[in-house]
Amino acid sequence: MKKILNLLIMIFFLFFLFSCEESSGETYLTLPNLDGKSRSEISEILERNNIKYSFKFSSDIVNSQLDYDTFVSYNGTLKAGDKIKNNYVVYVYTTVLPLRQKTTEKVKMNFTYKGKNFVEDGVGVVTLSRSIDGDTAYFYDNKGNFVKVRFLGIDTPESTKEHEAWGKSASNYTAKRLNNAKEIVLESEGARTDTYGRYLAFVWVDGVLLNLELIDQAYSNSKLSDSKYEEYFSLASNIASKTGRRFFGEIDPDYDYERKTFK
Repeated sequence: MKKILNLLIMIFFLFFLFSCEESSGETYLTLPNLDGKSRSEISEILERNNIKYSFKFSSDIVNSQLDYDTFVSYNGTLKAGDKIKNNYVVYVYTTVLPLRQKTTEKVKMNFTYKGKNFVEDGVGVVTLSRSIDGDTAYFYDNKGNFVKVRFLGIDTPESTKEHEAWGKSASNYTAKRLNNAKEIVLESEGARTDTYGRYLAFVWVDGVLLNLELIDQAYSNSKLSDSKYEEYFSLASNIASKTGRRFFGEIDPDYDYERKTFK
């Protein structure tokens, strides 16, 4: 009998509480199940249910193309089926997004380089000597001059004297592109060399601006200013940052964050 009485009191209290909240103008919304949904699908569902939300990236490591852009969790202890106040902003965590943008397609080699020499003319065909890291490589120009080049407009994570997350991956990406190139063209703009005596250049690989491609691939943000390519670098950086990929926050599975070295 005592248990029944306690149960009735609890029910009455909850009913009273709910009535007070309703009378004060507050309503409650139920969080929907978002398992397997992409950000665009999540936005459609939450907006249809009048739920205020903000996206965040989870720290989950993605191992498959199919796992990009998928729901991970609500913030804190919230889960599907929980009720929230109608003015509450819920954080929705998803995995990072796929890299689909190719800003490089907007930029063409609108300059003459045939028969020119990079060291003398600031533009010319070169052959690869050695790829050093994500934004540095050594070449020979068409007169046999040894040319150390620092890529203009980017700054990829370190992979030589220092080790930084995504540094090894950026270095491998650049090395693969340069080693497989049929034609490499260097183009200077502004100052010819840096404080270390390295030439500064845009690096064109088979007609594609590799400096810009490395931003498209989220290995660097844009460091370019006062350049004819500044608009494209800025655009690529803005788009890549919204994916949460690599340089922009994604966890590098090949990096030991505690020891600050590559695995």
